Amino acid sequence: MKAKTPTLAPPENTLFSMKFTQFLMTFLIGLLLIACNHNTDMPVPDTGYPTDIETLVITRCATSGCHDNISNGAAAGLNLETWNDLFSGSRGGAVVIPYRPDFSTFCYYTNTDTLLGLALEPTMPYNDMPLSVSEYLLIKNWIQSGAPNNKGFVKFSDYQNKSKLYISNRGCDVVTVLDPESGLAMRYIDVGNSPSIEGPCMIKVSPDKLYWYVLFSQGNILQKFRTSDNAKVGEITIGSGFWSAIEISTDSKKAFISDADINGRIIYADLENMQVITTYQSGLRYPYGLCINNTNNILYATSKEGNYIYKIDLTNLLSPIIQEISLEMGNPVSTVQTLNPYNICLSPDGTRYFVTCNKSAELRIVQTSNDSLLDIHATGSNPAEIIFSHDYPYLFVSCMGVPGTIKFSVVNVFNLNSNTFLPEIYAGHDSKGIMIDDVSNKLYVANRNVSSGGPAAHHEPVCEGKNGYITAIDLNTLQLIPGYKAELSVDPYHISK
Repeated sequence: MKAKTPTLAPPENTLFSMKFTQFLMTFLIGLLLIACNHNTDMPVPDTGYPTDIETLVITRCATSGCHDNISNGAAAGLNLETWNDLFSGSRGGAVVIPYRPDFSTFCYYTNTDTLLGLALEPTMPYNDMPLSVSEYLLIKNWIQSGAPNNKGFVKFSDYQNKSKLYISNRGCDVVTVLDPESGLAMRYIDVGNSPSIEGPCMIKVSPDKLYWYVLFSQGNILQKFRTSDNAKVGEITIGSGFWSAIEISTDSKKAFISDADINGRIIYADLENMQVITTYQSGLRYPYGLCINNTNNILYATSKEGNYIYKIDLTNLLSPIIQEISLEMGNPVSTVQTLNPYNICLSPDGTRYFVTCNKSAELRIVQTSNDSLLDIHATGSNPAEIIFSHDYPYLFVSCMGVPGTIKFSVVNVFNLNSNTFLPEIYAGHDSKGIMIDDVSNKLYVANRNVSSGGPAAHHEPVCEGKNGYITAIDLNTLQLIPGYKAELSVDPYHISK
């Protein structure tokens, strides 16, 4: 019988090695399991987008080399990684306007079907497959519903009590609502009630900040909107005319509206009941700009062809006393176009009034107590709007320039302490409307961009014409803020706050 070969035990060092290997494998597997479980439990970054929008934007737009955190500098400065980033806009301003896909450039560059809206090139995503119709409509319908975040919040809907700028776009019958802090357009509001362009020429926020009113150069109405939600709450039919300005009493209850025709008139209206009370029409010629004093008993109006203004005593609102005041010392009132007063503004203390004279390119300063001429200062060409700063000793004058000449559009800064003009500031093409935001210490300038020689628009307009834009001047440095140029709809004409 053959004997069994005994089983030899492994050497002691080999046994140790096997046990260590088994331990190491068990340890590594445990680490992997822990790591997997840890990754599973890690919260997914909240982009703020609704789920369906997030899937589309993150995978097609906020990609490497395009609109992500790293690459957006080469993509117009537009970062789309989060909903908040989207509403920081691009270097050209806002790209999404809640409820208005027709004014949202996000739609323009992702659309390829002109039957669905404006379609511009380059088509986004750049150098990639365009969005399908269903993907584009997903974006468009989301914006139409306000472009809310994943909690249902619509951007700027909590701005009821915040300061806003209102800009009339005369070429498109819309009003742009601008956030002065960010410089971004928040809303576009349709105004007017005719399918043809009515030309919103002046917009005015009431002193109590509860309403804004819009007047139309080619319309026959004055419209009233709430500042809290931009809802239209009324309108007054004022008839046809060359409507140019509206001035509101300090109690926000009365309005005066000028018809700058050769046989002009000024309408006195009740803003509480939205009705015309009476019309002042005692030989008024071309009444254009308006301003009222702090006690609401004197209304001033320029006559835009001649050398004079109107001073209207409102002690009896139904039967005012109207005087003609010459702005040329020693010269009587004349209808000869020597000065052509355009706009008028009272100094904060009410002791002087300042008049821009369009024909002579001057700023004329008059004492209110006796209507005597105090001073004359040359301005840039075609001086238009005037505004005082409450925090700085400055008066600003926008000058539109003369197309085809060397007389460019500028903003003049008048130092009230030294009684001199500081160097001109070029703020844009056809600068017209101006407004100060005291919180951000900026002067916003509406550049109409309607005459030849202006910059090309970043994108095609919704309406006929060429888009204008907004620039801003730092009140601390009196320098144009670099990099800020927000494109708006056609012919941004007047600003109120």
